[in-house]
Amino acid sequence: MTFRSLLVAAGVLGSISVASAQTPPEPPKAPPADPAPPAEQAPPADAAPAPPGAPAAAPGAPAAAPGAPVAPGAPAAPGAAAAGPGVPAGTVVAQPAEPGPPPPEPAPPAAPPPAMRTPGPDMGPVSTPAVRWNQATAADTLLEEEEETTLRWRGTTFTWNQGGSTTLFGVGGEYTPAIQVYGWDFTLRPNYFVLDRPKDKVSVSADIGWVVELTNSDITTDYREPQLKDVALNTRYSRELWESGGANRGEYKTDAAMRLRVTLPTSPASWNSGKYFTLALGPQLIQKVKLLGSKADGLNHVTATLGVTYAHLFAESYTPVNDALRRPRQAPSGEVALDEQLTGWSFAMDRLTTSLELNLPLYKDLSMATSFGLLSDFKHEFGAGCVEILGGCAPYDGSGGTTYVPQTAFNVSLSYPVYEVVGLTLGYNNMTRQIGPDGRRRNFFYSPDAQFYLDITANLDVIYSKVTGRGEKPEEPATASAAGRLEL
Repeated sequence: MTFRSLLVAAGVLGSISVASAQTPPEPPKAPPADPAPPAEQAPPADAAPAPPGAPAAAPGAPAAAPGAPVAPGAPAAPGAAAAGPGVPAGTVVAQPAEPGPPPPEPAPPAAPPPAMRTPGPDMGPVSTPAVRWNQATAADTLLEEEEETTLRWRGTTFTWNQGGSTTLFGVGGEYTPAIQVYGWDFTLRPNYFVLDRPKDKVSVSADIGWVVELTNSDITTDYREPQLKDVALNTRYSRELWESGGANRGEYKTDAAMRLRVTLPTSPASWNSGKYFTLALGPQLIQKVKLLGSKADGLNHVTATLGVTYAHLFAESYTPVNDALRRPRQAPSGEVALDEQLTGWSFAMDRLTTSLELNLPLYKDLSMATSFGLLSDFKHEFGAGCVEILGGCAPYDGSGGTTYVPQTAFNVSLSYPVYEVVGLTLGYNNMTRQIGPDGRRRNFFYSPDAQFYLDITANLDVIYSKVTGRGEKPEEPATASAAGRLEL
């Protein structure tokens, strides 16, 4: 009875021991670690082989926690450490897997990209500057606003000019019907800025117009006949060289410009004389000088413009010719031949123009302009030749003709803008040959060719801005330029 009781007690104790060995204790919870990038996570440690006879783990089941006891009598896994003191015999403790490489340290925040540098042996890789969008500066914003409020075609004008000789108004010499001239001159001048920057500007323009003489002088062939003028195509580049700062900011200013003009022979006088076109090129220097300052009502500053222009004429002949004319003429030999030559004098094949213009604001919007010009015309020099006559040849020498013909120009005018829409200019102009037909030197300020004129100029860009509300920052209204009356 006692032996049987002992066997039963031993069986109960063994069952409790086996049950406690098969139920592993819950491992302690480790603190969460920073997740490493997927590409840099350490591979999981190989699970210890299951003991013989133990059921296979289900696919995807978690591995046993390190240090968990196994069933008694199970063989130790290769590489497993022996149990320490206080651990029941036969318990195998799993060796923890070797730690993988530590995760890389996060890169420091990128600094603003410096200027590009060339990689060298002692330098690391050069990082590409980051692309930043919508990072407009204050200057860019101002430029965009200025482009939106400034018209590219500003300076486009239409001018109605009324001019008459001074003798027609009773000023000057004797009454000569041949030079009593009064006429109208209409000019459309479209202007467009190809490059429009604060200091650099490139503009293209054209002068297109026609004239009508209301008197019956010797200027036109028919009474009150409208005639086209020569069309001029212009290109101008201007550059601001210097501007004063400080208390006198903008009171002193220096600009330079280069002008190119191509004149097409669209007038009857040019078209019927064998002209092809005229090419002119020349620089300009503009200097602004302070007088009383911009805050004064008048005499604020004076602007001086010095210009030099060289022009060359491309024509069919050195003398005016007309292929459709074919006049019959008799040579000294008595023979009759068809001739297309209109005159015996030469064109001014080359012209050098030097001009000085002064602009002065008198009181508020009323301003005065005056200019002085010298036009030096150079004609072709004909050589020696021979004219056939009866029984021989008559030599002649054409080199004795006049090849240099100077002309002088003087202009003075008063200008006033009416609401910036229309500019009124009343002036006096004298442009004539320096040597008159009588061989005497003419006065610089007056000659029989002197005229009074009135210009009414419509500023088309200002009219457009006031009607539509666009382009509300026009430049100063355009007025008749004194130097512009010189033939370039």
